[in-house]
Order: sequence, then C-alpha cells, then structure tokens
Amino acid sequence: MSKNNKVTPPEAIDERSVDPIKKPSILQDAKLSETTTDDIDQPSLDILPQNVPKISSEEAKAIINNIAKLPELDYQLARIDTAKFLNVTLKAFDQLVKSARNKLDVGKDEGLVVYTQPSSEPVLNIALIVSLIYQIIEDHIACTDAVRVAATLWILMTWLIPASDILPIAWINAPEKRCGKSTLLKLMSRLSKKSLSTSNITGPALFRCIEAYEPTLFIDEVDTFLNDDEGIRGVLNAGHSRDGSNITRCFGDDHQLITFNVYSAKAISGIGKIPDTLIDRSISLTLRRKMKNETKKRVRDLSVDTTNKIQSQLARWSNDNMAAVKAAKPVLPTYINDRAQDNWEILLKIAMILGDDWLEKAHNACIEISGIESDEPSLNEQLLADIEIVFNLYGTNRLLSRDLLAGLCRDPEMIWSTLNHGKPITLHQIAKRLSEFKISSKDMRTLDLRGKEVRGKGYDINDLNDAFTRYLS
Repeated sequence: MSKNNKVTPPEAIDERSVDPIKKPSILQDAKLSETTTDDIDQPSLDILPQNVPKISSEEAKAIINNIAKLPELDYQLARIDTAKFLNVTLKAFDQLVKSARNKLDVGKDEGLVVYTQPSSEPVLNIALIVSLIYQIIEDHIACTDAVRVAATLWILMTWLIPASDILPIAWINAPEKRCGKSTLLKLMSRLSKKSLSTSNITGPALFRCIEAYEPTLFIDEVDTFLNDDEGIRGVLNAGHSRDGSNITRCFGDDHQLITFNVYSAKAISGIGKIPDTLIDRSISLTLRRKMKNETKKRVRDLSVDTTNKIQSQLARWSNDNMAAVKAAKPVLPTYINDRAQDNWEILLKIAMILGDDWLEKAHNACIEISGIESDEPSLNEQLLADIEIVFNLYGTNRLLSRDLLAGLCRDPEMIWSTLNHGKPITLHQIAKRLSEFKISSKDMRTLDLRGKEVRGKGYDINDLNDAFTRYLS
C-alpha cells in the first residue's frame, strides 16, 4: 500500500472545538500536478476513490472517549459525522458514548449537573434538616402552608428517585406575574439532586439531557412555548411513570430508531393553563403575591454553604433510608382521584418516614392542593366566600359563632345546611376549617341578630379580611 493511502488517526479532540473531528484534507493544486499523469493508461491513485482501510479498535476507542468528554451541544454537532467516520450506526455510536461517559464519570466535577458528595457522617436528625428546608421556603416565598409542605417533600423526592415508580411534576404557577414562581423554581433547584435549569428548551435537547445526566429538570416560563411544542409535552408526559418512560425517535439518513429513557424529576413554572395531560401528572404549587407589609428574603442572599450542606446531608440520608422509603405503605386519601393518589404517594411515603407530624402535614396538604387542582373551589374557599356574604348581609363587623352558623344555613343556595349527610355544618367544623387560614374565634361583646347586646365567642371581620384578600380576590 502506498504512503498516500495510509489512514491517519484523527487528532485528539479539543473540548472547546465546535468541530472535534478532523476532516479529510483536500489535495492542493501543486499536489495534483505532481500526482496526475497525461498517460491515460496509468491513472493517478491519489485522485481516484480508494477503499479506505478500517481504523484500529484502539483508535476508535480514543475517538469515543474524547467525544464523551465534550459538552452536550458540541457532542450533538459532532455525533453524525463521527458515527459515519467510524462506520457505525447512530444508535450504536450513542450507546458507545454513553458507556464511555459512565466509565469516565463525565460531569462529576464540571458540566451540566453537579454531583453531590454524601456527608461522611450519618444524618441522625432528619427532621431538623427538613424543618430548615421548610423555613427557607417560608422566608423567601409567599404561599400557603400546604405549598410549603409539598415543595419541601418534593425536594426530598429528588434524592429518592429509585424508591418510586411515579414522579409527579412540580407545577409552580400563579394567577399573575410577580408572585415568585421563578424564585421558588430557583430555590428548589439549589436544594434538589443534580439540578439542571433551563427555559425554552427543545424536545431533542430535553430527552438527550435526561438520558445522559438523569437530572432534576427545572424549566421556567413553560407557558411561553409548551402548548406549541408537542415534543416537550411528550417528554414530560412520558417521564411521569417508570413503566412508560421510554420514547423512541428516528435519526440520521438511515432513519435509525433510538430509544431514550426520560424518567426523571421535573419542575415547571408559568402563568396560565397547561395541557390537562400535564395537570393530571402534576402537583400544583400555586403561589400568591406578597402583601405590602410582607417581607421576603432574596434567594441570592441564601448562603451557598448552607444549601451545599443540606444537599450533602440529604444525599447521605437518602442512601441510608432508600429501602425504608420504598417499603413504606402510607394510607392514601380516598376522596381524591386515582391520579392524585399516584402523584402524592411518594411524598406521603417520605412523610411517613419523617414521622407522624410530617405525615399529618402531608396528608392535609394533599387534600388541600388536590382540591385546588380541581375546576371547583375547595370546600374551605367556598366557606370563606359564604362567610363574607353573611357578614355583608348582616351589615356588621362582628358576629357570634351561633349567628354566623345561622346565616350560613339560612340560604338554600349554600351547601352548609345539608353538609353532614343532610344535617347542618357544626360550629366545630367551621372553627376547624377557618383554622386552616389561621383564623380563630374570640370572646367579644356585640349585638345579636335581634339587636340585643350579648357576649360570647365569635368572629371579627378584621381577622378575616386578610384571608378574603388572599383567596377571594
């Protein structure tokens, strides 16, 4: 074989290069003149197609390893040409690169996601860490207690993926702008496992990132592009359940079918309605705009050392308690639909391991948020709205508890006179539901419905106005 026919192995790939594969050199005019002959019976071997010998296995491995080190974008740009150069299918090439990445531990030190080193010491008081996460959310976000509980448990869920066959999407939403959606998304990303934050991502980029890095994905402003992007919706829908987490796509000139696993934790944020298929797969974290007298901290002021320590402790605790969480069998609320039960099961499993206090909080949050997710207002919200009507009807700022009960049960359009299987709602039930809004009765002196001055337990409208503003406006 002539020297000109010898194949030179591709040079080592520079990660900063857009085109990491060295393209075959083209003969210059001077070279052509040297190798071309006027004798038609002896054509030039340099300019006619030749059978290029295969490169060695070691050379191919070197190329694969260098490709595996590339950032995802550079990899996508190079994969088709490199697969052709190696004379392998795209499916086989992607599998080889994935294997190389696993061996090289790509991304543990740098890349799209950060791998957290578990704490060297066992976590003996997980309740303290979970309470800290809950407090961090309260310090930064204006939301209900139910949302804080759900967000806290969802963060823990990202460290316990193997323990669940269903991964509910965290759907961070609000009726208007400036309610802290992006803030909560960022806050959760700083505490979750292998966070990857993005906006306006494409479908192909999304499923390739999930396949390669198995991240916790955070997508902001999803309402700006989700409804028009069937690819994104398909990935989000498929990644909800372990059983249905594989998607198949066609690539390359040969239309090679490649399967991707998109099972991963995902949080999305936006304003407005998202497709019903996603709502069914989500836990709704509905935020509210903070009031003028409310003060919330900025996420940028949250210490990196604090969040890193929490992540390290969660990494260790999840490793030590994975089996216990997986084996947990919490009682699921029977009055929510089956899909809501599926979504909340892993959060209730985690809460069960945390203890009775957190299990009760999770159970209450499940009921409240599942009610909010429906098209109809929750029973608590309906009670609040009807109480406002009763106060306006009587034209007073103070009502005894018994008079409030009478007013609620007097109107046949309201449900309270028949709430308990045909019997009226009780004073205890009113007090319990209002306590969810941090509202309680108190001793007072006022006028009863007949205009007589009386003393007793009742409600002051000034104690209700905050809840009216937050939930009924």
